[in-house]
Amino acid sequence: MKPARPYEGLTVIEAVSGPPGGALRLAAAMAGRIFADLGAKVIQVEDHASADEATSAIPEALRRFLSAGKSVVDCSLDGAFLTGILRKADVAILDPQVHGAIPADDLPKKIALLSLFGGRNAETDITATEFTVAALGGFLNMVGDAERQPLKLVGHQEAYALALAAFCGLSASLAREPGSDSAATIRASLLDIVVWLNWKAVPLEPDAPTPPGRAGASAEWRIVRCADGWIALVYQEPDWPHLRMMVRDERIGQDKFATRQGRLENAVELAEVIEHAFLSRTRRQLHEEALSFRLPLGPVWAPEEALDDPHNAARALFEELPHPPKAQGTIFAPRLPVLWNGSAFSNTIGTTPVATAVGIS
Repeated sequence: MKPARPYEGLTVIEAVSGPPGGALRLAAAMAGRIFADLGAKVIQVEDHASADEATSAIPEALRRFLSAGKSVVDCSLDGAFLTGILRKADVAILDPQVHGAIPADDLPKKIALLSLFGGRNAETDITATEFTVAALGGFLNMVGDAERQPLKLVGHQEAYALALAAFCGLSASLAREPGSDSAATIRASLLDIVVWLNWKAVPLEPDAPTPPGRAGASAEWRIVRCADGWIALVYQEPDWPHLRMMVRDERIGQDKFATRQGRLENAVELAEVIEHAFLSRTRRQLHEEALSFRLPLGPVWAPEEALDDPHNAARALFEELPHPPKAQGTIFAPRLPVLWNGSAFSNTIGTTPVATAVGIS
């Protein structure tokens, strides 16, 4: 009989040092959350100096989201308890500090070793955060206006990308050698991940020009107003004829907009034309029209609107998080975007996993 979930029977330990809410701890927690959704027994080790630190370092909603489906224990990261559970585990997600404090014979065969910088700087005690590593990788030069302060990407996208890389490495190792005792250490660094994600903005040759960034109003992709809010104007070259038909404004047919180069040179005026046309239509109307033209335009929804969206509901995109005894209120969060053979597994209230077939519509 096959297990209900693919990683049922697997034991995973998360043990990462540093402050609560730090990039590596968030990455380890997200990687562990993916394993938990897929059926693994995940033990999240937290070394809290005090109860106040545990509750105030990160928002309750984020803590509940990352710990769903896990066992959370509070213990020293260099004590006998951690060594004991690592000795019995199948997989460990660690940072160099914890990894170096545990005897090699007490570590599981499969390890993901997370660091901020990787390579020869993996174990260097350099003060950095998710924000500063994002700056090193060029993320702060992606959006915004050159005359204003740089904008950070919302949420913890960098840390979660590191989590996905670590999970994929471990998953590949487990799939290649099921049931074997061969050792594998997956090394993943936040800076490597950020640079890889932002590869278009990194000059690969010494004399290459620096790619443009923070174009502001001159950006090719803009957020423009509509009747009841905002919509992201995103399109590729083959989409241009369809966008022209959707806009329905004769000014968009001018010769200066006929080529991509012309549209880039007149980006401010083009956005004004499109915005003027969109001001008479609501986000919902524009969304439905964009779907009919197969255009990737994205309305800016409020959280409540995203929860109630029929498409999201049909895909079971949001779920109610498990409700601890002392938790305040109900929290809905996105289901993790991880599929296993076409099915999405999720930890909801109770112990029965929910498998939802997901397609592209």
